[in-house]
Amino acid sequence: MGRPPKFEERSEEIMQAFEACVLRKGLPATTLSDVAEESGLPRSLVRYFMGNRDEMVDRLIERMMKLAQQRLDAVRDEAGAMSLSRLLDAYFGEIFADARYNALMGELWYLARTDAHIRERLNGVYAYALDVLAEALAREMPGVPEVERNAAAFGVISLALGETALNDFGLTMPERTSLRTQAAAIVARLEEGTKTC
Repeated sequence: MGRPPKFEERSEEIMQAFEACVLRKGLPATTLSDVAEESGLPRSLVRYFMGNRDEMVDRLIERMMKLAQQRLDAVRDEAGAMSLSRLLDAYFGEIFADARYNALMGELWYLARTDAHIRERLNGVYAYALDVLAEALAREMPGVPEVERNAAAFGVISLALGETALNDFGLTMPERTSLRTQAAAIVARLEEGTKTC
């Protein structure tokens, strides 16, 4: 039997308050007291609904993972497949171009440098993005060796993440489509390799 809707509603309010604090103060500086103040609830209720700070960080990672999966699932066609073109649009559009999502992930990256548990969890988020792209490449280019498809997927994701990281420092491309075009070129070169064999 699931938890009552009020519990889920209160948990969501607290997570939204936690995210707001993380975006304003940074993850290392955010305390349960900050979250309690932001949510308008006593600290004891924040702990009751969410547990300790580490549990809140785990829930934040779960939220980021779920959001990425939802965005990727939204790209699927009626048959459940994802076209490469639409998938590239998603990686260079709604997935890695979301400033709020990127800011929260950046805070998690910071902690992941010294926390193996967080690093492992974040690995799952990005491994999922890589797997989805590698599967789409396998479906559309079955003749390309797996190692080459995986390398191309890694290159495309690296371009999308690199753009995101540079944007955080205020370095932006004049046109967002230029890196999307470079990603498409990686895929096209991969496909051309099968035609020359």
